[in-house]
Amino acid sequence: MDIIALKRSQLEAVSGHRDSLRTSPHLRWLFFEITDRCNLECRHCGSSCSADGLVLTAEDIEKTLDTIDTDKPVICLTGGEPMLHPDFFEIAGLISSKGFSWGMTTNATLIDDEAAAKLRESGMATVSVSLDGMEETHDELRRRKGAWKLAMRGIRALQDAGFEPQVTTVLHQENFDELGSIYDLLRETGIKSWRPINVEPIGRACESGDMMLTYRQLGDLLRYIREKRFDPGCEMEVTYGCSHYLGPEYERMVRDHYFLCGAGILTASVRSNGDICACLDIENRPELVQGNIRTDDFMDVWKNGFKAFRGDRTAACSSCMECSERYICGGDSAHTWDYENSRPLLCYKDYGSFIDKAEEY
Repeated sequence: MDIIALKRSQLEAVSGHRDSLRTSPHLRWLFFEITDRCNLECRHCGSSCSADGLVLTAEDIEKTLDTIDTDKPVICLTGGEPMLHPDFFEIAGLISSKGFSWGMTTNATLIDDEAAAKLRESGMATVSVSLDGMEETHDELRRRKGAWKLAMRGIRALQDAGFEPQVTTVLHQENFDELGSIYDLLRETGIKSWRPINVEPIGRACESGDMMLTYRQLGDLLRYIREKRFDPGCEMEVTYGCSHYLGPEYERMVRDHYFLCGAGILTASVRSNGDICACLDIENRPELVQGNIRTDDFMDVWKNGFKAFRGDRTAACSSCMECSERYICGGDSAHTWDYENSRPLLCYKDYGSFIDKAEEY
């Protein structure tokens, strides 16, 4: 069996596992958008966060965690900027005291040496920091002068406190040419894990049509990641995100796992207003809200809700129905599915031709 045939066989096995999860879901990750407030106004923000917003209370989170009667999922705190929550460290301590492993996604602008030390004391296990280019480009995207310097300060403070932060970089038209410079910067900074990803057609990014990478640029990004992953001189883990089916040529070449969208079968989220949903990146549509933690038992909702994510959404899409990759792809990622028109916003059939065939495995 050649490598492509082997990978396709393995992809089909993963798809079979996805189908079993639709009937027997396993809660592996639980995201809390503890606030949708943010001190930045990023042009690509999927949540369209702002300075004003809502917060979940410590009581909200404790009530939710107390309903979990299965293996403990990993808890992910996000926002907005989670550290803007007035009771952030109370929430962090609460999660740790209940025996949950937890991590955070942050812009790092509020992290100095003191905050990093408190994060260590609070039991935080992992942290992902957003850094979207060199200084001028990052600040322009984040719409705040000095955001880059504060983010770099935060990264160094986290390292000094004993963390190994993963850096996530969202690539778009204005920073794509800085890919190599960002790589060099992160290596010099001692970053062990870097996740370059493409800007998605969600949230504020839809308001700026010039941000999206072309399909050719997406192919170039994946080739770059593959090159670094197979470069014996690169000690930093370089990995693509969980989004998107990439075809058998590139699956397992740019990340350690095969594509499987876990929205509603492995992953659940709680928005800052208490709404229970699958993935925070998914369009916030009323029909996709599964309940609210202030009125519903979270675990009951997890076990008995999420019907929109536990079926074959490709059955409603004529182009998917005609696609040979349909079973493996499953309609691609739930957060880039067009729920209004029942079709994927990004499709391997469209961009696959710009992903070259891997010659060595």
